[in-house]
Amino acid sequence: MKIGLVGLALLLAGAVDADEAVYLMRGPTLPVAHSVNGYVVEVRQRPGNIADVRVTTSIEPIGSEGTLDDVRVSGQPAVPAGFDLPPILRSGLRSEMPAWEAATEVLEWVSDHLDLVADDRHPQDAASVLTRGGGRCSGLANATAALLMAAGFEARTVSGLLIEGRRAIPHRWVECRLPGAGWVPTDPTLGWWTVTPGHVPFHDAVDRIPSIEIVTPPAGDLRHLPRWNGALVRPNDGAELVCRVRDLRVGQRAVATLERGGNRHRLELGPEGRFANLLPGRWLLVVEIDGRVVETRRLTLEAGAVNSYVVSVPSEMREEVGS
Repeated sequence: MKIGLVGLALLLAGAVDADEAVYLMRGPTLPVAHSVNGYVVEVRQRPGNIADVRVTTSIEPIGSEGTLDDVRVSGQPAVPAGFDLPPILRSGLRSEMPAWEAATEVLEWVSDHLDLVADDRHPQDAASVLTRGGGRCSGLANATAALLMAAGFEARTVSGLLIEGRRAIPHRWVECRLPGAGWVPTDPTLGWWTVTPGHVPFHDAVDRIPSIEIVTPPAGDLRHLPRWNGALVRPNDGAELVCRVRDLRVGQRAVATLERGGNRHRLELGPEGRFANLLPGRWLLVVEIDGRVVETRRLTLEAGAVNSYVVSVPSEMREEVGS
């Protein structure tokens, strides 16, 4: 799966898109406060081993800058002994690549080559997981962090709980430091650069799960993120499209549809409409007027730009309205 990662992006207009959940937890071991790019955990301790926990996530663009070379000159992070990048992955990482793109290449490689094996009883260190081609969530996190470090990034794993509905399980995910953005969380079992309000960090691996009361459930904000082959992607920069129908008459209904890689967006034009939350690159645009397709065009949307496209109502349809 290669998707042309240069400038992969998401533009969120207006208010910040964020999701949060609030929990009341009781137990001898409780979560810890934490704050990184797009992920904030607030913990208010009460007497008697009780804590109010608020987890907030954002799908705003990450905002990383610089190149892989900028990352590497700052010093090589510690890498597990005897560990090295797989040759195919190493050959795809170029020093002039944007840092976010290079790190995402690593996450993409993990998605393509490592499987989540929930009941894996084998060692979960990075080298063992890579040799087997899979492991538990802890093993995938260890391998992902090691690969990022071998590529030149600072990376670390985070242990805690993953709360999904009324179920809470011990879990581990990853954070990577990107230039201009700081530490950014990513869960190899979920997607690229994404965590949820159900990710709750602890000082260490959770042996005894506390009693958990869900005070405010998450709204599911991640549904607004783009997907590629089923993987959620929190991108770095932005692209959008303004589509306009020229000569649209009163009583006519125009609808535009954009499709790419399993993503499908539909918008009524009146006579203009704006698409946001788009992955830059090649999209298929279809414009219908009164249920009739009047335009089918492949467009290349540029990252960080407001792209525009104008469609004219066919002359025979203008005549039909005027008759």
